[in-house]
Amino acid sequence: MNFIKVKKVNISEQIAMSLRELILGGEIKPSEKLPAERDLARRFGTNRNTLREALKILERDGLIKIKQGGGVEVNDFKKDGKINLLSAIIKNTRDYTVKINIVLDALRVRSAGLAEIARIAAEKCNKSQLAEIENALNEIKNYIDTVDHGKAYELEMKFLKSIVEAGDSMVLIWFFNTIKEITDDAFEEFGTFWNISKEYFSSINRIYEAIRDKNPALAYSVTKEHFDSLDKGLIKIFKEVKNAKV
Repeated sequence: MNFIKVKKVNISEQIAMSLRELILGGEIKPSEKLPAERDLARRFGTNRNTLREALKILERDGLIKIKQGGGVEVNDFKKDGKINLLSAIIKNTRDYTVKINIVLDALRVRSAGLAEIARIAAEKCNKSQLAEIENALNEIKNYIDTVDHGKAYELEMKFLKSIVEAGDSMVLIWFFNTIKEITDDAFEEFGTFWNISKEYFSSINRIYEAIRDKNPALAYSVTKEHFDSLDKGLIKIFKEVKNAKV
């Protein structure tokens, strides 16, 4: 196996990150043009080739449009951005309304997405995968009524990931990882809302039983019911926080 020697620091990635933060943070507005390449390279203390590599990264993200002979124009990322930007915008935006709206939308998508994932897991799950789900469930059982909100969140994600992996779908795993990035950011700000009650455990135990019993329709319905109920409370809290911040 041949490995290619890489640079210790990828300057183009750092430049792209810096510009991405400025765009998502609202300091560079849609339709604005970036400074000329020569000027921009000078400001970052690099050469034009490295700068062009950084601009190509931003173009792939849908953040800018590189015009032949016409400079670089900033796109409206709300319309032209791609899903990989979701976590970045939560970290960088100064618009609290945008941040909360992304979390709210992610919760709505999560409910339907995880229900479908549970349905597929019930169809495809093998014995070793079922054992992983059961082990994750038992860990949660040991932390009912814990005041360690971080542990509660960690165990919930572990349980969900074991179900996702039982579906044997790279696309679904990527979907879950993307949604998890957003909920990770939400947890940092609203961590105290994650708890493990007896009712919560009973609800996720129903998900496990439906997967164990190879009942896809039931797995879908109980998972959807669980997250609809859970997210209803979270959405209410996030909306209250959003209204208070506006």
